[in-house]
Amino acid sequence: KNSNDAGGGTLDADVALQGGGNDTEYVNMTQPQSTPKFHSLESEEKMASGYLEVLADRKTLVLCLTGFFYHFANANVLLVLGELMGGDNDDGSVSRMAIPLIAGAIILAQVTMAVTTYIGDDLTKKGVGRKPLFLAGLITLPVRCALIIFWKDAGDSWLLMTQILDGIGGGFFGLLHPYLVNDIAFGSGRFNVLMGLTASSFGLGATISNVLGQMVVEKLGHVASLSGSLILSIIPIVLFAFGMPETLGMRGNVIYKKKEHEVESAQYSTGQIV
Repeated sequence: KNSNDAGGGTLDADVALQGGGNDTEYVNMTQPQSTPKFHSLESEEKMASGYLEVLADRKTLVLCLTGFFYHFANANVLLVLGELMGGDNDDGSVSRMAIPLIAGAIILAQVTMAVTTYIGDDLTKKGVGRKPLFLAGLITLPVRCALIIFWKDAGDSWLLMTQILDGIGGGFFGLLHPYLVNDIAFGSGRFNVLMGLTASSFGLGATISNVLGQMVVEKLGHVASLSGSLILSIIPIVLFAFGMPETLGMRGNVIYKKKEHEVESAQYSTGQIV
């Protein structure tokens, strides 16, 4: 026998001396477990989150509520505008100018939206923050409602011009929505979830607006419906102004924290951090 067998210098000899001659018992020996100080970043990214946990993030909740109230106030305005511009003939029949005017209102808003999106994208590339541009889009809605009320008897051309504000608001809103979602969700793997969640909130607000807005028109008239939209349009401005921080630059912070986490994990695994 060599010295290792005699003196128990090997792990096999130690196990044998303790009565662990059975290979199965040796393999199944319970080893002490230690709780790691750091979870791997990959395991953290794979952890599933519920919708309540997603909505618990203040920025996500503010964006959902802002979009909900914006579309709640906005969707009905075009319908009311079309009714004011088209009007009826003296005999109660629908005016022949109704369809061209509504078509013109939609086209004017879409052209303005395209130009606004181009300008907004250029401003974003130059470092202008998301918050001021998004607020600029939100502010156009109460101004538009007020102008329609003020110009309701001024003529169709004046009413038609208010659609420029609709295009500006829609352009900034549509452009910055994915930017904001990406800033909020960056590094979390929740981009698609947040896009769907926020878009659902927007759609819900628009649906309720069309239903309730036209009910108010039937019962109380066009001015009352527009006044309701004007009041509601203040809510998203206040919510976003005071509840949403500037998100420009948040992605860089996430990358920095990720690298910092990786460095600390590496230091802990090599024993540099106790």
